[in-house]
Amino acid sequence: MAFYADKDYTEDETVLEAANKVMQGQLGLHWYDAKTEKVKGKPADFRRGLTYKDLDIGSYGYSAIPENLRDSKSMVSRGSEKVGKLPDMGYVVNRKSEVWSDNVAALYEEAKSRRWVPATDVPWSELDKNPLAPEMEAACAQLYTFLQECTQITLDFPSRWVALINQDFLEQKSWMCAQMLDASRLFEVFRKRALFGGSGLKRASVHAEQGLKEWLWAETYPQGSVSVNLALAGLLLAIYRHVAAFAPSRVDTAIMRYAMQDAARQVAYGSGQLRYYTRNRPLEVPAMEQYVDDSEHVILAILGSPEILEPMIIISGGGLDAAQVKAGRVAVLKFIRLAVQEYLERISTAGLKGHSKRSRIPQLIDRIEGPA
Repeated sequence: MAFYADKDYTEDETVLEAANKVMQGQLGLHWYDAKTEKVKGKPADFRRGLTYKDLDIGSYGYSAIPENLRDSKSMVSRGSEKVGKLPDMGYVVNRKSEVWSDNVAALYEEAKSRRWVPATDVPWSELDKNPLAPEMEAACAQLYTFLQECTQITLDFPSRWVALINQDFLEQKSWMCAQMLDASRLFEVFRKRALFGGSGLKRASVHAEQGLKEWLWAETYPQGSVSVNLALAGLLLAIYRHVAAFAPSRVDTAIMRYAMQDAARQVAYGSGQLRYYTRNRPLEVPAMEQYVDDSEHVILAILGSPEILEPMIIISGGGLDAAQVKAGRVAVLKFIRLAVQEYLERISTAGLKGHSKRSRIPQLIDRIEGPA
């Protein structure tokens, strides 16, 4: 729904009159003695620079944000003086426990300090010098096609919510913007890698996309966060780590190492956010447990998709010969079980302690037959 200001300022002569007075030297200086706290922020370590943590001071700090933001609905930066009729921005997330994680400010600073550039930081020329066998290149193209689908969700989720979150959570919103930059960079590098090898993009996964859409459109931010920031990012981190161990080229090794550091930040936030939520909203833990019970079937949709299993088997085994496929199957089965184990451990340590006993996923994974 469109918003219209109280007046059309092109028809308000008082605005032009005020501007003319100022430009003629008649300064009002009504802002000079704003009723705000006088502080001086400085870096705790000048080698690191000035961080959000250094500015966690008094009314300007994030530690002072209350659980419920009842009287802060405008776009005013936290700590500013509020005067006059400020617009209500219609924020729908106004409780700190819905979005906050104790590590959010640190993760934002880390995201900035560990930026990398797909165009120049990946040794692309190595693939020209040492091209892969056709079947291996095709497997890589399929892998990176699949990863683009997953990465699109890690990009869309924060972009869906960032404008709906109260402006007072400015460190949180800064982190979400950093998440979008991380995801767009990963999407870029996955697409470039798929096309650089000459095999072209391969096939999308219906099962994975149906499941990913369910996670993306979770009804609340905490629900979506546990799905996208913890479960999905954790699965992707496991994929990146596994592919890095079996990478067929220096290009793929570099890509996966960069991807791991970006995904690890997302997992750290997702775990921290769930932990903060369960600690501060204990009465809502059963509802979150029920959501996770109902939605984690998406894990099977992702890990059970041939569009990711088959290229990982080929990459892990080194080719399509029977012995190579068997070796790849052994490695990928270990990967699947480890990825599920790590997911359950993260869920438990973040506050849903009884979930691993109820989860359907381990039993379903046990039904996946390993090599004969």
